[in-house]
Amino acid sequence: MTLAEQATDRLKHALLSGEISGGKAMTERNVCEYLGMSRTPVRAALQALAAEGVLTYQAQRGYQMREFDKQAVLDAYQVRAVLEGQACREIAMCGLSESTQETLLACVVKGKKLLAEDRKSFVHEHWREMNSCFHHALLDALSNETLKEMLLHIEKRPMLSFQVIAKLGVKPDFSLLSVAQTDHERVLKYLQAGDAERASNAMVEHVRVAGDLLLEGW
Repeated sequence: MTLAEQATDRLKHALLSGEISGGKAMTERNVCEYLGMSRTPVRAALQALAAEGVLTYQAQRGYQMREFDKQAVLDAYQVRAVLEGQACREIAMCGLSESTQETLLACVVKGKKLLAEDRKSFVHEHWREMNSCFHHALLDALSNETLKEMLLHIEKRPMLSFQVIAKLGVKPDFSLLSVAQTDHERVLKYLQAGDAERASNAMVEHVRVAGDLLLEGW
């Protein structure tokens, strides 16, 4: 990982976790001091995060963290739903490879085990890792490079970040996780059957419902 990538990751985490308060103007100089890095990687990090939508830039004022509202999060989920639905359609039409099927099945099994755990010992990060693995397995299975690039781009949008959701006080509950688990099972079933229409519809519904349920607690 280059210094610029390290600076980008560290600054993004600090911003989305609330370690650096939103609305505060940032200059290259104070970010350099905060990260303990030189201006070259810091400048690249600020530009990268502005491109991702984490920061905004205004002449004379410099960079500021973007404010997130309910509509911005909803819009991001709607776009993601359409893209992931199309991804599932294309994967089903091309046929599910054995390696992708094994990965998706392992994620489904992992999800069941996590939901069967005692609520007090449940670790959300383990669920997030499983969920990320499931969706990235589908991404890796895509042969459509344009669609893959679009999904990778939307995935970076801060409105879809778990850190932003947590910062806004929207905490995933077990009813949401149970629905997501059922959705994963349905998507896998339709992909295995080569049913492109149902696989696509199941994924679109999965992403949209997840967004709606998260926003109910806003």
